[in-house]
Amino acid sequence: MVSARNPARSYGGKIIDVHTHLQLPGVFPIQTSHGPERHRPADYLRSVRQLDVTHVAALVIAPRSDPARTRRMNDSVLELSNTSKGRFFSLCSVHPADGDAALREVDRVAKAGARGLKLHPNTQNFDVAHASVKRIVARAALRHLPVLFDAYSPFDANQPGKFVQLAMAVPTARLILAHAHGPRFSELLVYEILARYEWWKRNVWVDLSVIASLLGAGPFATQFLWVLRKVGFDRLLFGSDYPLDDPRKAVETVAGMGFTSEELGRVFYENAKDLFGFRA
Repeated sequence: MVSARNPARSYGGKIIDVHTHLQLPGVFPIQTSHGPERHRPADYLRSVRQLDVTHVAALVIAPRSDPARTRRMNDSVLELSNTSKGRFFSLCSVHPADGDAALREVDRVAKAGARGLKLHPNTQNFDVAHASVKRIVARAALRHLPVLFDAYSPFDANQPGKFVQLAMAVPTARLILAHAHGPRFSELLVYEILARYEWWKRNVWVDLSVIASLLGAGPFATQFLWVLRKVGFDRLLFGSDYPLDDPRKAVETVAGMGFTSEELGRVFYENAKDLFGFRA
């Protein structure tokens, strides 16, 4: 549902979904009211019938101190990418606390065709400011892999600033902040300020998964859209967070937020195409 202030805008263009949790062999299941058996790749494709979804990120979240399982999980999304001829693309994962083993795994998955990395401070229980995270992000930058972070923590009030420090410490990195800091989305305004400095590399993107559905049709919708435009609509990415959100409803919500047609094309497709290096 969308609000009367933001009536639904139709969108019939191409879509890249940068955030999904698919049920794959060896991957931790996501428990939802539908059950873990309901979010396989084929289930996702059925959910987006009649939408022009060209590419879908399949991500995993690595456990700590279990490099063998981490490797199996990464191999699952790499295999899916290969068997789907790239329609599903792999966002592999490592645990920052695994040290040199994690760095070697970044090298391995990059060579095997990964499109990016996924790190989750809450699930993996690490501090974004820890030196081990910087090491992983620097290695990912060296291997030309964007890093998708879950970027909302109800437990760490300083986390938004830690992402700024990380982006400054590794200016060659490409960081994606999933969920736009959640209910603290206004803290994204710091990136509009940073953009006024010549040395700032604009190396931070924002993934709208879940947060768009939560805010896009409610009383914060106008403020949310205003903040996102301050960040820059060329730095916004569409994600569904499937199966935690329904992809079709997520598309409808973003399309109805009040973006212009040009902005919608960037948010749904062009920005992710450029970031992950897909051909037109």
